[in-house]
This record gives sequence, structure tokens and C-alpha cells, in this order.
Amino acid sequence: MKIALKTGLAMCISLFMIACEEETATTPRATITVNKNQFTINESMIIQFTGVADQVAIYTGDDMHNYDLREQSNTGFVVNKKLFTYSYSTPGVYKVVCLASTYTDGATDLKRDTCSFDVTVIDDRTEIERISCPRIIYDEVFAEKHAGDEWLMRLPRKIKSGNSTPAISLSQRLRFYIQSDSTKVYVNGNEYSSTTQYNLSEPVDILVTSDFGTTRPYKLYTLNYPEFTSFKLQGVEGTLVRNEYDYSTFELQVTLPQDTETSHLVPEFTTSSPSEKVYIEDMEQLSATSAVDFTRNITYRLISTLSGKPDMQAVSTVNVKITYQ
Repeated sequence: MKIALKTGLAMCISLFMIACEEETATTPRATITVNKNQFTINESMIIQFTGVADQVAIYTGDDMHNYDLREQSNTGFVVNKKLFTYSYSTPGVYKVVCLASTYTDGATDLKRDTCSFDVTVIDDRTEIERISCPRIIYDEVFAEKHAGDEWLMRLPRKIKSGNSTPAISLSQRLRFYIQSDSTKVYVNGNEYSSTTQYNLSEPVDILVTSDFGTTRPYKLYTLNYPEFTSFKLQGVEGTLVRNEYDYSTFELQVTLPQDTETSHLVPEFTTSSPSEKVYIEDMEQLSATSAVDFTRNITYRLISTLSGKPDMQAVSTVNVKITYQ
């Protein structure tokens, strides 16, 4: 009887020890690799977890993710498949902490290990993504980017707005799109203001300075879309009709006598600038000289070219519509 009791007691002790062993968590090891320790804003930091853990969290060190403030509702990001990527939107030096945890199924034993490193984030953004005149009556008009950090703004001389056609001034506000709130912009030597009306009749010098201190110069040019200021067929003055949604497209309406022969007419016209060229397809047209067959659909192409910049042009198309009395 005593032997049986001793044997049973030994088995209970053995089972208890096995249970205790099963309730012991594996020792975690927080080790990681990172692609580098200096980044620009919005550049990806890539962390690979190489240690041992049942769960891994990364505290990135910025707002609401500071490991030292974890008791004050700051949280880490759970790492999935041992890979974590992150980018910072604000420059600074951040303490990145990796928290590796192991635990038993019943969470009766929890073990943790940490490692940390500092990353430096700089704001070196000097790239202008877009430039616009934010409000041409009710529209935002964007400039076109050219080589050598040069931009071209194309503006209408007038715009159709309901029943009126107000003239568009070359004194306009500007808007700059840059992926950084810390970057500063200077226009013609003065700090940029969103409420200032800038003179676009002359080239505009723009200097962008990053928070890190790097600078980048730009130049903004402006051209008006060319248009006919007068157009006559057989002495009859045409009417230029503007497109409310496309500033580069016009319709020219001319009403001729019923019996007018239109296969060989010589238009007389003037444009908004003597430097503007007028074409039908690839053939240059001269006022009071070039004969046109108006029995077919005629579309004029007007081209204004920036002086000394042959690749910077404003192009308009004018569709001629002839009706008869």
C-alpha cells in the first residue's frame, strides 16, 4: 500500500513538473536589420526582424509611437512576416525600438526583449510638383514643366463666364505644390505669399529652400493663348466665340450672302500679337494673301512662341463656321 502511494505521488510530481515546463515561454531575442539610418521625409525605412519572438512591435519614435511614453497611450506597430516599412513626414531624430515578445498559450508566462537605434530624418525637398494660378475666374490653371527647371503658364486673354467675357490680368496669385510643409519658396527675391498678385508679364524667378538648407532655382514664363482680333471674309466681319471649358479652342462665325462663292476666298485678319503665326494644317497663312477653300471644314492653328524659347508655345485652334443670309 505504501509502495502504491509513493508511486502515485511520484507520477503526480512528474506531471506537475512537465506542466510547469510547458508553461515556460521561450526566451525572446530582439535583433533587426535596417536599410540605413538617415532618410529624407517620405522615404521608406525598411526593417527586417531577425530574432526570436511570438510577436514583434516597432515603436517608430514619432508622435504617438514613442516607446518611452507607452504608458501614456503611445503604441507600436505590429510586424507582419518579419518585415516592417515606414516613412516619416517630419524631419528630426527618432529613437526606434523593437519589442520582441514570447508567451505561453495561456499567457501565464510573458517574456520581452528590446533593441533600439536612432534614425535621422531630413527634409531635403526642393522639387516643385506643380505650379498653378489658383483662380482664373472659377478655374485653377496649371503650368507645364519643361527641361532645366523651367515652367510655362498659358493663360487666356479673356474668358467666357456666363454672359460676360472679362479680360484676364497678367497679375495673378500663384500656388506651389511641394511635398513638404517645411520648404520655403521665394519669388523674385521675396518670400512667397499665397495672397500676393505676381506680375506674370515678365519671367518670374523662383527659389526653393529646403528645411535641410539646400536650394533650387526655377523660372516661370507666361504666354497668352493666341487669337484672332479681327477676321473678315468678303468684307464681312466674323464673330469669335469662346469655349467656356477650353481656353485654347474657339469658333469663328461668319455670315455671308446666300450666293457667295466660297471655294477661293482670301481672308483678312489680325491676331493678338504680331509675333503669332497662323496655319492651316502645316501651311502658314498670310492676311489678305492666302486663298482658302471654305467649301470644306477649315480649322486654323495659331501659335505663339516665347522669344528665345522655341519649345515653349501656346497653341490655339479656331474652327470656322460659315452660315448664309
